[in-house]
Amino acid sequence: MVDVKNNDKDNKKEVLVSSPYLKYVPQIQPSQPEYIFLEGAGSSQRGRFEMCFIEIGTCYSVGATIGIMRGVHNGMKIVLRDKQTFTYNRTQMFNSVLKHGSSMSGKFGTLVVYYSIFGIILEETRGQDAGIYNNIISGTSAGLLYKSTSGLRSCGIGGLLGFSLATIYSVISSKINIIEDLKEAIIHFKYW
Repeated sequence: MVDVKNNDKDNKKEVLVSSPYLKYVPQIQPSQPEYIFLEGAGSSQRGRFEMCFIEIGTCYSVGATIGIMRGVHNGMKIVLRDKQTFTYNRTQMFNSVLKHGSSMSGKFGTLVVYYSIFGIILEETRGQDAGIYNNIISGTSAGLLYKSTSGLRSCGIGGLLGFSLATIYSVISSKINIIEDLKEAIIHFKYW
């Protein structure tokens, strides 16, 4: 069955086809397009969940770069020590670069995934107001969890490294807020 509908606005005719097999009636469909908007589409600032993907990808790439440089260094040491044929040397370099590159990128990526998971959980439970503290707790927890299978001493060292790196990151990223808070505290102390 074919229906012809006149559209006065554009002076066009629309052909509406209804099919008994599809149980589709074109008159029921809305004429205006419907859109689905994202929850934070109008927001000028990204949330923790959106930022975690950027952080994970960046740290994975940084880990791969560090691993590749380490692999080239290690491969060159082996090649210069063994003094073998060109084919052997080339294979040794490829193996060393791929081994170290994938190893370091996996380590960095895993650490940042842990950091992001803890950060999202803390932000949802504690709220956005404690951003610096959430970062420090997330970094410490990620370090503790990453090294938790290596024993208590390694777990403590991992937590300490996570704490120090997260503290440095928090101080650098929120340097403006800390400076403003210090100025406000000094001014308030002078006039008190």
